[in-house]
Amino acid sequence: MKQQVATQNRLRWHFDPFKNFRRKAPMEVIIHIAVAILFMAVALSYLYIFFWAVMAAVRTHTEIVMEPFALPVEWHWEHFAEVFEKLTLSNGADFWDMLFNSLYFSVCAVGLQQFTTVTFAYCCTKYKFPGSSLVYPIIIVMITLPLYGTSGAMYEVLKAFGMIDSYTHIFVSASGFSATYLYYAAYFKNLSWTYAEAAMIDGANDFQIYLKVMFPQALPIFSALYLTGWLGVWNSYDSALIYLPNLPTLPVGIYQFNTEMIYRARLDILFAACVIISIPAIILFVAFNKLITSNVSLGGIKG
Repeated sequence: MKQQVATQNRLRWHFDPFKNFRRKAPMEVIIHIAVAILFMAVALSYLYIFFWAVMAAVRTHTEIVMEPFALPVEWHWEHFAEVFEKLTLSNGADFWDMLFNSLYFSVCAVGLQQFTTVTFAYCCTKYKFPGSSLVYPIIIVMITLPLYGTSGAMYEVLKAFGMIDSYTHIFVSASGFSATYLYYAAYFKNLSWTYAEAAMIDGANDFQIYLKVMFPQALPIFSALYLTGWLGVWNSYDSALIYLPNLPTLPVGIYQFNTEMIYRARLDILFAACVIISIPAIILFVAFNKLITSNVSLGGIKG
């Protein structure tokens, strides 16, 4: 009988949703509830914006202008299909051209940037060479000081190297001097060198140690930073608008399509296009939200 009661008590405590709150001070509980409510309000605001964009996409242009917050009288789902036909620019680029450019520059440029940065951070933290200790403060200065007025000089440099309106523009990202360096440097500083020593005993050289031993352990943080970087480039239009005017991406196409609404009067197509290009980002975030938001566990060997 006593054993049965004890088992019931353990099960009741195991399924108690408030057990964590009972261990916290009242003020701490209040703060946690307030933060949860704030985050929920922000999340609901984002969901509302997406919901409103979908509702606008299935309505007519006149309905959007006259009653922007009303529900659709008739659901025009065909507007999403019209995006693939009507989202064209004056230079002849259609939806599929812009989709290819968006995928190419977001996938390749971010991948190249992250790989060069993680490799640079590994070399600076695990190997000592002249200037290796100066990289960290230089990057801190670069990300804290505002660098206004450099776009003109950057444009002239890229023009001289033939990287304006060129698919070689992705190599601009291969610098290693970015804010993600700080994450990779902190990771490798806490990663035990015992892994490399064990590989050295087996005859591995420096490149094999990095590519087969050390880099695979950094894949969780690499994947998280890659996804966040991809989301930023996928939704960005300013750099592509300046440096790739004849190789437009989808955000550039929507931006220019928006300026032409004065003449086309098709806000429904505009919102349908916004919904379509947001779907890949939503799918990736839903699938990998734990990877993006969770802390990366630093590995090590017990002594």
